[in-house]
Amino acid sequence: MPLSLLFLALFALAFLAFNVALCVRVWRLTELPPWRRALPALLLCCALAASIGRAWGVTAVAEAVALPLNVATALLGMFELGRHRRRTGTGAPETSA
Repeated sequence: MPLSLLFLALFALAFLAFNVALCVRVWRLTELPPWRRALPALLLCCALAASIGRAWGVTAVAEAVALPLNVATALLGMFELGRHRRRTGTGAPETSA
């Protein structure tokens, strides 16, 4: 196995772990409506289903849908967490000089 494929697989695994962690953190935000809490997880499940479709030979869907859904999951999760931090004021503490 070429080294570049190994690095690509490690990046894909790290990105998947990042997406799962974001989905779990957004899911735990109780002040959000249920549909907004579940949306990143649903997008991730759709992306995983499209990626798994490659095993059955449905490569066109995986090529067209999987990466944009994974990116949308990450962006939406980061948006919801950032919005929650700004609203509650739990961001990084400010330093006074």
